[in-house]
This record gives sequence, C-alpha cells and structure tokens, in this order.
Amino acid sequence: MAEQNHKKRRRLRKGPKAALIVMVIIVAIVALWHYGSLEYLLDNSVLHGKLTTRHVRQYRPTIKKYTKRCGISKFEPVVEAIMMQETKGYGTDPMQASESALNTYYSKNPNSIQDPKYSVRVGVEHFADCLKAAGCTSPSQRSKLMLALQGYNFGNNYVQWALNRYGGYSEANAKVFSERMKAQLNWSAYGDPTYAKKVMAYYDYNRNSKMAKFFKKIEALGSD
Repeated sequence: MAEQNHKKRRRLRKGPKAALIVMVIIVAIVALWHYGSLEYLLDNSVLHGKLTTRHVRQYRPTIKKYTKRCGISKFEPVVEAIMMQETKGYGTDPMQASESALNTYYSKNPNSIQDPKYSVRVGVEHFADCLKAAGCTSPSQRSKLMLALQGYNFGNNYVQWALNRYGGYSEANAKVFSERMKAQLNWSAYGDPTYAKKVMAYYDYNRNSKMAKFFKKIEALGSD
C-alpha cells in the first residue's frame, strides 16, 4: 500500500511538470512565430514542405481586396497557392503577371512589373477571367478549377481550346497544347503542362495537412 501511494505521489508530481513543459514549448513557438524566427527557419528548411510562406501571407490583405473586387473571395486560398507555385511570394512580380494582357502599366516582358501589389491585382483579375471561361464558381469544382489554373499558366485561349476539343482539362491535353504552341511560335518551351497539378498540391496541402493546420493555430495564437 505504501509503495502504491509513493508511486501515485510521484505521478502527481510529474503531472504539473509535464504541463508546464508543454506550456513553455507552446509559448516559445508562438514567440518565435510572432517575431519571424520560426517562419524563417521553416521557409528555408526541409521541414517547410508546401506550407504557405510568410512572403505569401504578407499579401493576404491585398489578395483579399482584389478577390473581393473580382467577386471570387472564396478563391483566396487558391490565389495563395498560385503565388506559391509562381514565386513563393518573392520579387516585385509575385504573381508573375507581367506577360498578362491585363498588365497595361508595365511592359509585357517577364518580370517587368515592379509593384508587387499591382502584380497581385493583375494576377487576380487574370485568374478571375480564367475561372469565368472555365465556368468555375467554387473551389470544390475540381476539374473546372484545374482547367482555370492551367489557363492561368497558358493564357485564356487554352481554356476555350480544351473545352471545344476535349470537354475540359487533362494533363495530356495540356501537353498537346504546349507542343502545339511551341511549334506555332517556334519556341523551345511553352508554359508548364503540369502547372494545375502543382498549384493544387499547394492548395490541398495547406487545406488538409496536419502541419499546416498546426501552424494556422500557432499563427492565430500569435495574432491575439
């Protein structure tokens, strides 16, 4: 009996210690996140995976502004995924929108946009046009969303071409379109036929992965 009581007291002593250690770890993570150190380590390590970078997250207010203006607010996380695939939020043209027909301020040479917020504006407007052409009104319409995403990379002509010839998107017909445009323009490459799949990998990861959900909770704690 005495031995049992001793073991019980030892377990009770361990309980508060363990709780304190967990609390200290959580506070440390929140502090590191708040001051950017943890984000820096994650952005530059193999632990990062496809987690949305702090460089992309800094554009959330701008993304929110222009998705709302274009009537595609529910696609905010998809726009973040596009930016992740394009630049991970780095540079003055984070949406790689310089070559878009909607860029009317800067030249249409690659990376000519020097205002990141203007890049977001043009990128969101271009994506909104792609969504409309694809008939996509919700991120849950996965096949239509992938058609719109591939259109973002190739240009809107791809969306109509794919609908007319194949009834929608497939990686196979994206490759056909790429080869067709390469020959037509006499270029060595045209776009990325696997673009839609790559963007969706970022979108799915940040929506569903345990690590992404964990760091969303840490981010929420840090902003309180």
